[in-house]
Amino acid sequence: MSLKKQTFSALIWTFLDTVFTKGITLLASILLARTLGPDDFGIIGMITIFIAVGTTLADSGLASSLIRSLEADDKDYSTVFITNVGISLVIYLILFSTAPFIAGFYNQEVLTDVVRVYGLSFVISALSAVQLAIHTRNMQFKKLMRYNLPANLIGVVIGIAMAYSDFGVWSIVGMYLTTQSVNSALLWFFSDWKPSWYFSAEKLKKHFNFGNKLMLSGILNAVFDNIYSVLIGKYFSVRQLGFYDRAKVFNNYPVTILTTIISKVTYPLLSNIQEEKERISRTYKQILQFTFFVTAPLMIGLAAAAEPLVELLLGKEWLTSAFFFKVLCFSSMLYPIHAFNINVLKVYGRSDLFLKLEILKKIIILIGVLISFSFGIYALLWTSVVTSFLSLLVNTYYSSDMIHYKTLQQLKDMLPTFVYALLSGTAVAVMLYLLCDFSVILKLFLSGITGIIVYFVLNKLFANPPYIYTEQLLKNRFLR
Repeated sequence: MSLKKQTFSALIWTFLDTVFTKGITLLASILLARTLGPDDFGIIGMITIFIAVGTTLADSGLASSLIRSLEADDKDYSTVFITNVGISLVIYLILFSTAPFIAGFYNQEVLTDVVRVYGLSFVISALSAVQLAIHTRNMQFKKLMRYNLPANLIGVVIGIAMAYSDFGVWSIVGMYLTTQSVNSALLWFFSDWKPSWYFSAEKLKKHFNFGNKLMLSGILNAVFDNIYSVLIGKYFSVRQLGFYDRAKVFNNYPVTILTTIISKVTYPLLSNIQEEKERISRTYKQILQFTFFVTAPLMIGLAAAAEPLVELLLGKEWLTSAFFFKVLCFSSMLYPIHAFNINVLKVYGRSDLFLKLEILKKIIILIGVLISFSFGIYALLWTSVVTSFLSLLVNTYYSSDMIHYKTLQQLKDMLPTFVYALLSGTAVAVMLYLLCDFSVILKLFLSGITGIIVYFVLNKLFANPPYIYTEQLLKNRFLR
């Protein structure tokens, strides 16, 4: 199969995998939110930072090193497997021991047991991390979908059953661990590779020299991605954190779909053509423009329809989270672009620069948080929008030299799309206002259709390049 066909196939299967698996999880979140309350989700939000840091430490960036290695063999795989499992066990024991201190920090006694059980996910994930890396490296995303879909279905069934049986916060824990366990078991059982228990210090050194910077970058990301949850949980209330946590989860659904596709597919794709500078530059420009062409109207439209969406999906009890959701839509609009720029650095083995950039971006976020924190929770949230844009400038500035696509040119290419998306989002907001006496479903449907029409008419009228490219691609596929 040619690289072009392989990439298209990878995009399709990764899209289907992400949409269906995340869609199942989203549906479960809606049902759980209607059964449980904001306090239960607030409890989970309190430990998210510890789970994220632990997961990053357990992987240590070794899986990413395997994916980019053009000549990885069984010795590489087994060495990384043994290392990942060993580190995950150590991390879990540390988390198990510190669980009472975490509970004391938030003054929530239930967190001790929740942390200890939830933390088992480190070990479960480590058992199949290499198998996952091999499938990703070979761009076998169709197989990954076959494993992810049943795992998510079984996890959701368990979680919802526990929720309706009054297990409270443990329903969320049960759903997550079940999904992880089933997915890991399927990867282990159906994978052609099994560990040979061979360990090479030389192989470990090679992968760790690349992966340790990614690990440190991942820790920084984990801490600062969840810093708002920590501050809200500590200085505001569990209920407020519950509202923020649900808003973040629902906001992450469309963002995660796009970011996952971009990260999973472009990393092995660009790795395969890393020696062809001109081809990488051309590919990067097309994917960047297309990604923003999809992301911008989607997130701005969701922000415009935040209140009726929350009311429809979660009920009036959760309307407070609508504002959180609205701000997070603007903050996360650029995340897929961030992911794409980061992949460029990883492809060229610049994990050292990757780490430096992450430190610089986290300093920007820290300054923003320190300035806005005293002005309240809403100012804190708007800061995330500003720091997201500043972080994009940092990413594009350093990756642009590698792909000969300057930051200013990237912003110029994205500006028309942003303007058209903003106008379509305004159309959505106006329609919602005019239809205020209609039912929630009818308001959302008519305003959504209006926004889509306005967006595509503007793109067609002014011949926006990503629109033209997408239209031609769809025509070619249809005719074929």
